[in-house]
Amino acid sequence: MLNNIKLSILSGLMISVGGIINLSCISKGWAPLGAVLFAAGLYTICLYGFNLYTGKVGYIAYHFKDISYIKLVLLILVFNLLSTYLLGILASYAFPIIVEPAKKIYEAKLASPLSKLLITGIFCGLLMFLAVDAWKKGSQIGCFIYIPVFILSGFDHSIANSFYNGAANGFESAFTMQNLLVVLTVVIGNAVGGMLVPLFTRKWKEN
Repeated sequence: MLNNIKLSILSGLMISVGGIINLSCISKGWAPLGAVLFAAGLYTICLYGFNLYTGKVGYIAYHFKDISYIKLVLLILVFNLLSTYLLGILASYAFPIIVEPAKKIYEAKLASPLSKLLITGIFCGLLMFLAVDAWKKGSQIGCFIYIPVFILSGFDHSIANSFYNGAANGFESAFTMQNLLVVLTVVIGNAVGGMLVPLFTRKWKEN
């Protein structure tokens, strides 16, 4: 368990690095560049085998009866969210340039209908599964295709959102009911999207 916690925290660190460069580029008017450079986070996560919720949750569709795997995914989720949120707060002090774009991004999410967040979460979950599964199949370029696509399309990534939340608001809005609903909706959306390809492609009679 301890090793999985450490790997989950390392994923949170790399998503935070991606968030910092993305927000920094946005503040300078270089949003497309930020979307591309954000992919360095997932590239590192895949390369070193760190634990990322959106890279693991889709595979539950292959392991519905594997309670231990489901528990692992939930453990990863908790430490991904916690680490990115706290790192977002630290980053807001170290890199003040990211605060305003983070606020703009996260305030828009808090104001969005939950139905919209569910849909954008599903699309993001789909792309994250494709990026990770492509890596498993030997195609590393997927990280640098699917990640910019989800960012520039405005899809919602639950772990990246947690970093933006910390960078934007610190502890101010973390425990409001609205924020909780936003987080849970995107988490569920990412799970649904991540499972779409496995659900439609797995050989059910053999599982």
